Amino acid sequence: MNERVYPRESPPVSGEHSNAKLMMESPSSAPVSGEHHGRNMSQDSFTSSKMSYPGYNYGPNPGTYVVQVPKDQIYRIPPPENAHKYKLYTKRKARKGGCRCCVCTILAVILILALLLAVTGAVLYLIYKPKAPSYSIETVRVKGINLSSASTSATISPVFNITLKTQNNNGKIGVYYEQGSWIKIYHDGVNLCNGKLPAFYQPPKSVTVFSTELSGAGIVLSKSARDKLLTEQKRAKVPLEIDVKVPVKIKIGSIKTWTISVGVSCDVTVNALTANAKVVSKNCKVSAKPW
Repeated sequence: MNERVYPRESPPVSGEHSNAKLMMESPSSAPVSGEHHGRNMSQDSFTSSKMSYPGYNYGPNPGTYVVQVPKDQIYRIPPPENAHKYKLYTKRKARKGGCRCCVCTILAVILILALLLAVTGAVLYLIYKPKAPSYSIETVRVKGINLSSASTSATISPVFNITLKTQNNNGKIGVYYEQGSWIKIYHDGVNLCNGKLPAFYQPPKSVTVFSTELSGAGIVLSKSARDKLLTEQKRAKVPLEIDVKVPVKIKIGSIKTWTISVGVSCDVTVNALTANAKVVSKNCKVSAKPW
């Protein structure tokens, strides 16, 4: 009995003849009842072998699929008309990031320096225990004020010569009094004269007494101010306000600090505005600005 031959869609590939031949062959001695069963098995094996080879479209095979899209439907990110703007924006963001990084670095350095200065100052304070110098007005001599003049519109040109005492109570700290100081004397808010202090160095545990001259010119006193001064002189109590500003530098061991502004405000009362005036009372307050 002739075997049925199944049509093929394409020529067999290498090694396929032997498989097909084995599937088509059947033993001649097999019984007739089993011949149909052998033919069905051969057909199933042949079909499965055909599906196992690529090129036979008997089922979906795994692989790469290419999807073609029209060119006019392809969108760029960013679109071509915004590419230049996108480039500018990305550069700008990069610059902002760099600036922020620089600012953060500078702030960190400043913070570290401030912390180091604070720690150093605290250590020096604990070791040396600095104290502010004390100041006092010892004498006040006045010339050029004639309140008995008949003309109330006459001007005065007062000259004050004061003696100032400063005391440094620190055991290991010296004080440099720098150039650029000034001293002013007021009466009832009226500036009578101006002057300055000499520059000098005051060593630790020392007292320095010095004199300075202040002068004023063309000062006009109102009738009420003149009358008030006359009344105060009769009572032998003329209040004056003496303000001093002086730049100083502190010397700690071999270290010399930056310039510190020291202010001294003294309330002084004298018995008269004459060359033989005596100080009745005095009180000085000291303030300092580290920078």
